[in-house]
Amino acid sequence: MRRPRPASATCLGCGSFGGKRRLIVASTEQIRATIEAHLAAVGAADATALADLYTPDARLHDPAGGSPVTGRTAIEQHFAGVLTEQRTMDLVMVAIADHHAAFHFRATPADGPTREVIDTMTFDDQAMITSMQAYAS
Repeated sequence: MRRPRPASATCLGCGSFGGKRRLIVASTEQIRATIEAHLAAVGAADATALADLYTPDARLHDPAGGSPVTGRTAIEQHFAGVLTEQRTMDLVMVAIADHHAAFHFRATPADGPTREVIDTMTFDDQAMITSMQAYAS
């Protein structure tokens, strides 16, 4: 079920819709671009570029069900600790609905086996990641 959006708001980045002011939200294309940037940063083992895709108060569960990592600085430190080598990234499937996405990808390090991963994410109105959960084989 689609959750209702406010019909009007006072904000930066608002547009007119049917005579009423309406929040402009991230498009499917913007969310997909964030996902692709996320995968590129993981593939490059670039924790700083990865953390820059998250909101300052984002929450990360990697792996899902693990202890949460909260805040952009802590997320950068987490990724710096786990992304120790570059890997080839293959995006298999993406599903985007409203501010939510799930995607399946394969990560293959140079000297290791391929891992099948499904990430779920939520996004803000600028397509910044507000939360992420990683499910890996």
